[in-house]
Parts: sequence; C-alpha cells; structure tokens
Amino acid sequence: MADSLFFYTKPFCSQSIGLYGSSFLYKTVVHSSEQRYTFDRKAAGRKAFSGGSDSMEEILYYKMGSSCLPVIKYTNKVHVEPPHVHIRRQLEEYVLYFLLSGDMYLKEGKRDYHLEAGDMLILDPRLEHRGTKAAACTYFYIHFYQEQLEECHTTTDTIKNEALARRFASLQTDECTIRNMPSDPLLLPKHLHISKPGILLHTTELLEQITASHYNKLEYFRLQTGCLFMEFLLAASRELTDSFLLEGDSTFTARSTKIIYDIMTFFQSSYAGDITGCLIEQKYGCNYDYINRLFKKATGKTMLAYLNELRISKARQLLSDGTSRISDVAEKCGFRDIYYFSRVFKKYTGTTPGAFTRNSF
Repeated sequence: MADSLFFYTKPFCSQSIGLYGSSFLYKTVVHSSEQRYTFDRKAAGRKAFSGGSDSMEEILYYKMGSSCLPVIKYTNKVHVEPPHVHIRRQLEEYVLYFLLSGDMYLKEGKRDYHLEAGDMLILDPRLEHRGTKAAACTYFYIHFYQEQLEECHTTTDTIKNEALARRFASLQTDECTIRNMPSDPLLLPKHLHISKPGILLHTTELLEQITASHYNKLEYFRLQTGCLFMEFLLAASRELTDSFLLEGDSTFTARSTKIIYDIMTFFQSSYAGDITGCLIEQKYGCNYDYINRLFKKATGKTMLAYLNELRISKARQLLSDGTSRISDVAEKCGFRDIYYFSRVFKKYTGTTPGAFTRNSF
C-alpha cells in the first residue's frame, strides 16, 4: 500500500489547499575522500545530504527505538563569542545542539556543518567533532545516552515514503485497538532546520523545561527529563515528515499526497459535521470521483469508508463510558439518522450500539 502512494499517473486537479510552512535555501559543503557532497535544498524544515542527481539524493537520519527513554548526562543554554572555537573531542555519548541565534561551524568526521538559528544537529559518539571557525552564537546542548539509536543513510525518496506511510497509517488509528499497534522506531533527522514560529517556540520551551528539570534534581528528575526530551525528539521527527509534505514539489504525486493528507486531517477534526462529496469538491477544488480514487490508492479505503470507520471508532469510545444516549452519540459522530447509525455501527463492529454498550460493563 505504501509503495502505491506515490505513483499516480493521471493529471491532478487545478487547485489544492496549501499547508503552512516556510521554505528556505541552505547550503553546506561536505568533503569526502571519495566524493564532494553539498547540502543545497529548498524545503520546509529538512536539510538533505545529496550527491549527484536528484534521483540519487541521500539523507542522513537516525532510527531510535521508542521503548527506551534517552538519559540526559549534561544540558545547558550557553552563549559564546569569538575567539571561542569548539574543542576537538570524541565523546562516549550523543550530543544535540540547537541554535537560538548566531552561527556555529562544526566538523564531524569528514562532514562540515554551518548551523544557524533554528538548526538542530545530532553528533555521533563514533566520530570525532571539532569547531572550524569562531563565531558568536547562543545555543542549547544536550549530552545524552540512547542505546536504541542507529545512524542510517538512504535515498530521500525511501525515507520520504516511509515517513509519509507512517503518517497516513497513524491517521487511520482505531483508538479501540491501539493496544495492539506495533511500536515503530522514530525517524530522526541528523540535521534539521525549524522555521515555523509555532514549532520553534514549542521546541525552545521544551529545551528550557529539560534544562530546568535536570538542574532542580527533584525526585524522578531523570524520568522527567527523559520524557521531555522524548517529546522534543518526537517534534523533530514530525517536522521531518511535515517537510516532505510541504516541500515545494510541483509534481502530480506531491500535490496529490498533500491533498490526501489534508483530507484525512480534515476528517479527524470535522467528523461530527456534515461532510458531502460537494463539500470536498468545493473545499479542495477538484473532482470528487478522481480524488476518491487517489484516496483509495493511498489508504486502501474510499473516503466514505475511512470517514465511517473514524466515526464508528469515536462512537465506540463515547459508548464505552456509559454516560451518553445512543442518539446523542450518533449526533456527536456525524450521523443525523439513528437507524442509519445503527446499521453502519453493526457493519463495522458486528454488533448493535445497544449491545456494545451493555457488553462494555
């Protein structure tokens, strides 16, 4: 299913709803004994590791297991001025830098990095790193241990397909079966730029909380800092996925992927409303039958089937607490006819709403 997500052959509609995010142009030169690589990609949040043609473009990233919290060794916010240059060293732990202002020039192994405000970089304990140029900057650093962290590199298309497939699969989650869901590792960019003000503010606040928790040394501070840092890394992982959705790609595939994601998020927030084919056409400026075929190709379901599954999942959640009448649940989940609600509920659950409520206690 994930492979079919990105191979549409028909022209797309003339108009689509745009997602929010700003693009940027960034360039870093990476020297290698075998090849010269450049970072030079206009995107909304991602910095790619490329060499050669676009089809062969590669990206460096980490896969991090989600069953183990990171352990923070050191963290702080600091400001440095020239002539300060980072010392040459190779540590036993990972280091994360997040720049608030200024510039930072680093070399890790054979890769050179120029960090600016809003940049995040993860340094690997298997490689020596050092500063290459004096510059004024304010930044957070976090030294941390994480046994389930693996550096990877692959083509941009491969990681893009995996990240978007996870996003689409997550949007189809049934809360009632969440216990049986597999726990996927996080996809973490090694080098990320955050430009959206809301995300930038949220990540900065998290870093402030991590630092405060680490230094107050109250009971369970290690657990709290680990949880806060995990939230920061989750935000970085989602920003990577968002960058694939928001990148300035004019192909049919990119536009159709964005619109399908838009529709799924619209359903998640508006499932209780009156959603019709005409509304979809007006909202997204395209033919309903055509976008419905693309939606099914991407998710394995028609838009109506996806919407009904979502509504029934929400209905099961409301019926489980035993405090709402069936007619009220139907209304809250977008069904204006209680009899039609009962038929759809039985279709997806194998039982009636009344029987489901009685069996929940």
